[in-house]
Amino acid sequence: MMSAKPANSPIQNLPEIVEEQRSYFASGKTRTVESRLKSLEKFCHELELRSDDLLRALSEDIGKPPIEAYLSEVYFLISEIKLYRKKLKKWAKPRRAGNPFYFLPARSEVRREAFGTALIVSAWNYPLQLAFAPAISAIGAGNTVLLKPSEMAPATGQIMGQIVSSSFDPGHFSVVQGGPELGQALLEQKFDAWFYTGSERVGRFYAEAAAKHLAPITLELGGKCPCIVDSDVDLKTAVNRIITGKFFNAGQTCMAPDYVLIAEALHDDFLKQAKIALTRLYPDPQSPDLARIVNDAHFERISSLIPETAFRLGDDYRAARYLSPSLIPNADPESACMREEIFGPVLPLVTYRNTEELFGFLKEKPSPLALYAFSKNSEFLEQVASAIPSGSVCFNDVIKQATNLDLPFGGVHESGMGRYRGRHGFETFSFERAVTKRGFSKDYFAVEPPYDGKLERMRKLLK
Repeated sequence: MMSAKPANSPIQNLPEIVEEQRSYFASGKTRTVESRLKSLEKFCHELELRSDDLLRALSEDIGKPPIEAYLSEVYFLISEIKLYRKKLKKWAKPRRAGNPFYFLPARSEVRREAFGTALIVSAWNYPLQLAFAPAISAIGAGNTVLLKPSEMAPATGQIMGQIVSSSFDPGHFSVVQGGPELGQALLEQKFDAWFYTGSERVGRFYAEAAAKHLAPITLELGGKCPCIVDSDVDLKTAVNRIITGKFFNAGQTCMAPDYVLIAEALHDDFLKQAKIALTRLYPDPQSPDLARIVNDAHFERISSLIPETAFRLGDDYRAARYLSPSLIPNADPESACMREEIFGPVLPLVTYRNTEELFGFLKEKPSPLALYAFSKNSEFLEQVASAIPSGSVCFNDVIKQATNLDLPFGGVHESGMGRYRGRHGFETFSFERAVTKRGFSKDYFAVEPPYDGKLERMRKLLK
């Protein structure tokens, strides 16, 4: 096992840790594609080796069912590393560029190069995936990485620290554990690239810190993702897909449908089908197939959003932080559940009478991370996509676009900025460097004084 600083590095050691990472990057050890691939291979091996430990930690932290944890966290990361191992050489290869005739003979190309030392601050709802996925991109692009996992998933964070210390030199990739005080201390350090996943409020602090150093930042924030159901739809299929996606991880997914906007005439049928779907998916009290709410504060916050008129599948169990799946029929657009992101197993149903009312309602809302629409009418679907800006769009299903490593993931406006996943992450953590190389042959197109009489000749030449 490689030597490494303890995962719980004290705040006062941060400048030393960051400086060690800067020195490691300056040494050139991350520059070659071969060295990056070797690091990612070791990383993948450790993830596979500790996968059962990670599943237990994710269950302890957030009550994730093993299959949900494996697919969305462990397998997801292993798949992304395998993609990097397959494609990185191609992505990193310099791209030839043309030259104006008056440069010739010359060769120009575009190279992708790492920024340097990257900071990654991740969220608790997918504590493994949201920490390691951007780290894979940053390592693949040739950076060194300092990662702060969420303190709200401590068991997962501990295993993550062990995996990193077993896979990397500390100057290459280090994990620091801590709460808001550590987050505040990180804001005072200098990084060459910043990556934050979490709330819009805290994201603004990281954006301000990055701006002080004129450094690029990627913000993955969230918001209320709408799900539109048109009158021309396969309702049963739509309901099953919406319910399955919404209640995955107990609704604690940033790109999950936050609420449904449904054609008024279909409201009652949708509600009936949704009740049937929930009863089928979660038939038992304290179902082992529904994740728990991360902590008591979030449990209380979500509970306060549920009105008495809601359909509750069963009882809540506060001691276990089990919040029963809930549907809110005919939700008031001005109600509490419609004013903030729910981030829990609660689905409001809001009706609309026509497309004018639908688009009028949505255009007043912040741009979401994801936009969903169900319809057999392709024209309607494209109209939705054109009318409402969003980080991503998915027609006739939910969340699928966010699990495709060939697609970019990220928000727009209030839901974030920047993209990652696969090649898009490699490009986020690197910059395009223009390179032109010329020889020492005679320069027939040199522009040098004295200029007298040369302007007209140049005009004719450049026509």
